[in-house]
Amino acid sequence: MQELINKIISKTGISAEQAGQALDTVKEYIKEKFPMVAGAVDNLFAGDKATTTSGAADSSFLDKISDVIPGAMGEKIEQFAKDNAGKAEGVIDTMKDKLGDLLGGKK
Repeated sequence: MQELINKIISKTGISAEQAGQALDTVKEYIKEKFPMVAGAVDNLFAGDKATTTSGAADSSFLDKISDVIPGAMGEKIEQFAKDNAGKAEGVIDTMKDKLGDLLGGKK
């Protein structure tokens, strides 16, 4: 989870606390809209199991999806996420703009 928080911080320039709150908001939103994957979302974002002592992740965030959701469905979701990762960058940029507006113009 720290890897994703660090990415949000680097993309938006917001504080670690704000990035954590933004990530928590996104997690809760996903769980509300897609309750059938709530457990998977919790497992996916549980702790920093894949980080080393240097803080670098042993595997990417997207590679963990099929670990959390076993079988063919997990593999399909993982592949979909990888195929659409570029679109996520656009979402992060939009979040940056919206959060900046909410935080008084800080970007």
